[in-house]
Amino acid sequence: MSDIMETLRYYFSLYCCECGASSELIIKINGNRFKIIRLLAENDLTFVYLLKAIDDVPYRNGNFFALKKITCPFGDIESVSEALQEIDMYKTFQNRYITSCMDSQVRQEGNGSKTVNILLPYYHFGSLQNVIDKNLLDGTYISEKECIRLMTGICKGLQYLHDPKKRPYDDVESNFNSSTIIDTTEETDALLTESPIEASTINLQDNHKISYSHKNLKPSNILVNDDHEPVIGDLSACSKALITFTKIPDIETNKEWVLSHCQLEFVAPELLQPKIGMTIDSKVDIWSLGCTLYNLMFGISPFEREEQLNGTPKRAAIQKGMFTYPQQKRYSQGLLETISRCIDINPSTRYSTKELLDQLVTLQNA
Repeated sequence: MSDIMETLRYYFSLYCCECGASSELIIKINGNRFKIIRLLAENDLTFVYLLKAIDDVPYRNGNFFALKKITCPFGDIESVSEALQEIDMYKTFQNRYITSCMDSQVRQEGNGSKTVNILLPYYHFGSLQNVIDKNLLDGTYISEKECIRLMTGICKGLQYLHDPKKRPYDDVESNFNSSTIIDTTEETDALLTESPIEASTINLQDNHKISYSHKNLKPSNILVNDDHEPVIGDLSACSKALITFTKIPDIETNKEWVLSHCQLEFVAPELLQPKIGMTIDSKVDIWSLGCTLYNLMFGISPFEREEQLNGTPKRAAIQKGMFTYPQQKRYSQGLLETISRCIDINPSTRYSTKELLDQLVTLQNA
């Protein structure tokens, strides 16, 4: 525990203050103070902390928050651009089934690196991955009715991403009026000016005309709120849905991006292995949703199960759409067929969000 606390002190030493004998770690975000409770997750240069508000904050989310702290090394313009794009995505999508950004801050550190802080709601019920883990430990399973309910909520969130007509322009515009606060030092103002911060906030109002896809939908990125509704989280990979690959370098760049941003077991085959002349769209999320629900129902993703049963490498199984269902009587054939049409290697015959929502209503009324 002492090592963890020392690590926390190191990372926040530039702008945290320790208060009293209790050695509490306090962080300020745009003037509001928060107590650091514990580290929730980490990945490379990204850390997520549980915070408790000390001051009265203008956010309607109780006293607890999740802070996503992204360290962008000196000269790494791409990491800054991606972090700012993630903030823009939270501002674009104001929907009950998509998590929101409560506050954000970009700090220019003395060593030339930048720190991007994104303050998010904290969901104490965790994610669907926590539900899966608990079911495996307890030997329990989720009911078909609950599967349909959760799938419907996630699909409504995806529809908001995919269909710009579902996003009221007034809501989008009001959120862009609140800019990310950027703290800089005098010595590094010039470098910051050369970074893509300004570029990332240009034409934000056009976002209400564009179809987006999440591209990293998986159980750990589906959070559960106090009303036990699913909330799509982590918009770090969210970007324009339509991508056309016109040359080999585009494909190589995409491969590197997928490797660093996505989890293989949930990636659609056309995103995993595109071809020249191919255009991918928002249906990559429908594939991921199907894999997520399969995982929720059976405790394992479809292509992990295929690898365990038959030794087929996950990547090869995904490319060929090779998976089966366990023998069971808990779930109806209608639900299994719905999942299968989500995990269809042909995007043209895969559900759209509207078609899937209509099918879920049919299942609910069956």
